[in-house]
Amino acid sequence: MPYKIGSFNVRNLSFGAGASRDLDMIAEIIKEFDIIALQEVLSEGKILQGITVNDVSGQAKAYEYSLKSRLGSNWDMCWLDPSTDSKWYPYLGEDSRGEGYAFLWRTDKFKCPLNASGKAIRPRIYRQYRTDPSRGEMKLKRDPGYGRFQLIDMPNTEIRLITTHIVYNKPSKENLTKEIDFGAYMMRLNEFYVLARNIYTSISDDHNDFNCVVPYTIILGDYNLNLPESGAGSPYVPSVVVVDSQKRILGTTSVYTDNGLYVIRTKQTDLSTINKEANDYSSNYDHFTFDDRTGSCVVQGLPHRLNVVDKTGNHRTYKDKVSDHLPVMLEIDLK
Repeated sequence: MPYKIGSFNVRNLSFGAGASRDLDMIAEIIKEFDIIALQEVLSEGKILQGITVNDVSGQAKAYEYSLKSRLGSNWDMCWLDPSTDSKWYPYLGEDSRGEGYAFLWRTDKFKCPLNASGKAIRPRIYRQYRTDPSRGEMKLKRDPGYGRFQLIDMPNTEIRLITTHIVYNKPSKENLTKEIDFGAYMMRLNEFYVLARNIYTSISDDHNDFNCVVPYTIILGDYNLNLPESGAGSPYVPSVVVVDSQKRILGTTSVYTDNGLYVIRTKQTDLSTINKEANDYSSNYDHFTFDDRTGSCVVQGLPHRLNVVDKTGNHRTYKDKVSDHLPVMLEIDLK
């Protein structure tokens, strides 16, 4: 059975902004997928579930500005707060929006696995990664969201999703640590390498859970980096990263033949953001990243953007009412 996995930066989507955004359209876009990761979901994710109020008869009902009420009962969802207090995190206090991630999934196709106590393992923020300041590494601006999802039809098969929103600007001078002073592009690239080298490999290597027989791992999100093949120009994300068993990056070409290596590829070359004039597409920031094992076993075809702008009439309306990003899709199937 094919499954459609999505990533969508919903641009500062919050409960307070619900009235000015076309939630019906956003919900229709989400329904194109079986599971989707959202970036830039603000205000503790209240827009997902809404709040409960009583109507004139005293009956509790969900507030109208919610995605849950538009998606229906066969969807589950959660919001994740990526804030961190690491000393290697120079952005503290810079973002007052309360940005977080969200996972939404169809419960007739996916479920959360159970731990040894029979409790569901819900998506969470992944913080168990190390960085090496001596090599210029530091914690991510937003620690990634991590979700484990079992296939209903194949419960011993698990899709592991790591959603990210890579840093855009470098921090202000007063928040910079003395040890680190990268430019904006190097900050972005540093975050991608931390995701690929450390986080991706650690999650993919975790086979200790008795409920997981076959895991497949995918990074997805807003990288703020373009693939060279997209034609969008710099700054670039490498198309290939090769990592060895010691979590060392060996290079950015796939000429290595050692079966013990991770050959990690980033895909999705369509332009996926609306330009400032709101009349065309600009950057290629939204991607999927996975190793050759996942790619050869489950990935079907090439990831691509969903051309949903026409549903709102034009680029300007879409940007105002939905987002400045288009959703991107990766289709998987078990071969």
